[in-house]
Amino acid sequence: MSILARTLIALAGRAAARRFEAATCDPAGTQHRKLMAIVKRNQNTEYGEEHDFSNVKSLKDWQKAVPIVAYEDFRERVERMTRGEKNVLTAEPPVMFAKTSGTSGQAKYIPVTQTCQGRDHADQLRAWLHYARADHPGMFRGKVFSLVSPAVEGYTPCGIPYGSTSGVVYRDMPWAVRSTYAVPYPVFEIEDYEAKYYCLMRIGIANEISCVATANPSSVVKMCEMADTYADALLRDLADGTLRPDLNIPKSIRESLSSQFKPMPEKARDLEKTRQKRSGKLLPADYWPGLTLIACWKGGTVGHYVERFSQWFDPDGKNPIPVRDWGYLSSEARGSIPVSDEGCGGVLTIASNVYEFVEAEDLEQNPDCPQAWRILGVEEVEVGKQYYIFITTTGGLYRYDINDVIEVVGHYNGTPIISFCRKGRGMTSITGEKVSVDQVIEAFQRSARDVAITVDHFKAEADVEGARYVFKVEASQPIPRERLRQMLESLEKYLSSLNIEYAAKRKSLRLNPPILIAMKRGWYDTGKERLAAEGKRLFQAKTILLSERKEENDNEFISSTITLNEER
Repeated sequence: MSILARTLIALAGRAAARRFEAATCDPAGTQHRKLMAIVKRNQNTEYGEEHDFSNVKSLKDWQKAVPIVAYEDFRERVERMTRGEKNVLTAEPPVMFAKTSGTSGQAKYIPVTQTCQGRDHADQLRAWLHYARADHPGMFRGKVFSLVSPAVEGYTPCGIPYGSTSGVVYRDMPWAVRSTYAVPYPVFEIEDYEAKYYCLMRIGIANEISCVATANPSSVVKMCEMADTYADALLRDLADGTLRPDLNIPKSIRESLSSQFKPMPEKARDLEKTRQKRSGKLLPADYWPGLTLIACWKGGTVGHYVERFSQWFDPDGKNPIPVRDWGYLSSEARGSIPVSDEGCGGVLTIASNVYEFVEAEDLEQNPDCPQAWRILGVEEVEVGKQYYIFITTTGGLYRYDINDVIEVVGHYNGTPIISFCRKGRGMTSITGEKVSVDQVIEAFQRSARDVAITVDHFKAEADVEGARYVFKVEASQPIPRERLRQMLESLEKYLSSLNIEYAAKRKSLRLNPPILIAMKRGWYDTGKERLAAEGKRLFQAKTILLSERKEENDNEFISSTITLNEER
């Protein structure tokens, strides 16, 4: 990277960090000022007038005037915004919509304003870069290898784009930051996942990479696996300065990439020699010897992928690569900025959004009764406790129930340091797919109709270690294996259609093929009896239809197991 680019990045990061530091020294005051700015700007909107924004003078006023909402509570308003209607949720018009999966079959479109995109997101990214660079000054010595989703996936009826906020930020960063990129943005618009991963690693092994940055660590592992799988072709392309002709890549992108590739026979020979010494494995420890930092999520249900990094980046156990958490980040908001490599906690972004909290146990004991919850501000949460988090943003999400559970793990200048624990009630997520119990129910119901099977009981389990979903069914009559296989194919089809994130994670191979297990009679009743033995009221205990897969206690009920690709 040029000296000019490094200087500009340093100056922008330093300024963003100063603003961030000042905010964290006065968390309650910062939150109050942010709330007042939001209500003042939006008091004359449809939503602002309905909920009396003009008379809100404090967080307590806000809580009295505005209800806690889920996406379905304002879906109709957002749909009107996608058709071009103004002044519905925000006075500031949306510049895009972040598209993500909903709890039902319909996708969510999260409004993103210029304020969200610039001051409240890009500025926080600059602050993250400042703290990371301070601890790892070599992170910009080479190129930055990032993985993002496409910025634009389509357009609303009025012509506003929808897609990925990470892709927009990547695409629209100032020249100084873009000059650090190894991967040109158009590569992320390649639709064929195998071709996309191949191109990414074709670019990657030809560059000196000093930092790898992407939210999901499963993407990092998949990237390494794909490079190893296609090592022969990659090294041949590297030596010849070519790009495999059989890849499904748009002509314009192929021509652009091909013009950048130069023959590198010496590097290809060296990597092949090292590969043979490693029993045929092509590792990033060898093609990226200057790697200084990996930036990705470290906690929650994806944290176990980080444990697999050593086999790729430090196989000899001598040079572990530092990993810094990317922060609490979603389509709705950037919620935290980690300021060190320790753990997976980040400092709450109190200058960007307004936050409220309810203790997880309190909410889960009264899930449908918000008036019974004790709602806390940022200055009231305690270290070591888990909370559901509610956010108010400059994009029109007001007291939004994102259904996430976080833990407060410390304080920084008086501001909470939080780490993501899990999705909340009725949801699981292995690698960001956010499957809801409503989607599971609908997928089972449709599948049972498709294959004419009567299922008495069913359940879906998120197998984090296996990176797959396990479906269990119990029927009064034995189900032939062929019908079970048809049902599994149908479940995969419907869950993919109901949840765009699940479909994307399966397509990108971050989720493995699901499994269907036929359970013997008595499985369901035995499970209910166990709940009663644990002190639950037998006839009041809710049947759990979606959960994380735990240590097996029902193996004796397994009748048969079907995998998706069986008997293909």
